[in-house]
Amino acid sequence: MMHLSRWLALVLVVALGAGGASAAPRRAPNKANLEEAQSRYQRGKELYSENDFQASLLEFQRAHELAPSYRLLYNIAQVQYQLQDYAGALRSFQQYLLEGSTELSAQRKDEVQREIDKLQGRVAYLRITVSKPGAEITVDDVSVGISPLPETVLVSAGRRRVVASLPGHLPASRTVDVAGRDTANVALELVSTSAPQPAALVAEAPVTKPTVPGSSSEVASTGQRGFPLVPWIATGGLAVASGVTGVLALSASNDLRKQREAFGATRTQLDEASQKTRTLALTSDVLLGATVVAAGVSAFLTLTSQPADSASSPRVQVGVGPGSVGVAGAF
Repeated sequence: MMHLSRWLALVLVVALGAGGASAAPRRAPNKANLEEAQSRYQRGKELYSENDFQASLLEFQRAHELAPSYRLLYNIAQVQYQLQDYAGALRSFQQYLLEGSTELSAQRKDEVQREIDKLQGRVAYLRITVSKPGAEITVDDVSVGISPLPETVLVSAGRRRVVASLPGHLPASRTVDVAGRDTANVALELVSTSAPQPAALVAEAPVTKPTVPGSSSEVASTGQRGFPLVPWIATGGLAVASGVTGVLALSASNDLRKQREAFGATRTQLDEASQKTRTLALTSDVLLGATVVAAGVSAFLTLTSQPADSASSPRVQVGVGPGSVGVAGAF
């Protein structure tokens, strides 16, 4: 890859000073445009040397807009190459040869042509068709034209996202993977926003009948709830787990005592046995505490889940004091 610095001085003197020689005649830029273009060109050089290629590209492009010159196209192509925008670099190099054909040496043309040949293997072509005319087409959020497109679209190899947008229609998009030198067909179908949509299913709310005092429905709604089986199952599970870990902790403690009394036990073995004993003991204590809490909750739910014998609901009060828990109520 040819380096950008090779042509920096030449571009500054010729591109900005002469107003840009090209195959097609252009209006010479005024003094203000030349000064701004020179400033942007210098800023683009600095950014390029700092590897800020995206900002550098924008500065070179602005300089080219203010003071067009085919020599700046070479610099733009170099930065696009660094950004892996191979399609953009290819277009810029081709335009560079086209506009500078009468001034470039044969050696220079050969150098650029080698770059073009290399880029040809890193680009692909998309043949994009849209069901409606007049839709704007973008590739990776960059506009490439209005449907129908007269020719294929040059893109860098890789994964590309194609979107078609038309007022009054839902956007259509498609993602395609293309390798170098591929030509892929991309067909997009636009759907009008005024097209009939499937009717939404509306769920009707159930009709609620008034409850007659003393009726069976009133009794069912005031207190007939089932036995809280799940909390008691959880409590039983915690109790079993607490018991198992307690037995394991006791066994580990015995093993630790035997290792301490045995001759030849290493410090590492004793530390591992001690750590195992502490871990099991702590786990057993935590599970035991959880079992007690779960049992209390299950008991409370059991008391408050019984059917009501009168119009009044059960009243339960739970009191917690230092070292004690009290439950009182009227049933």
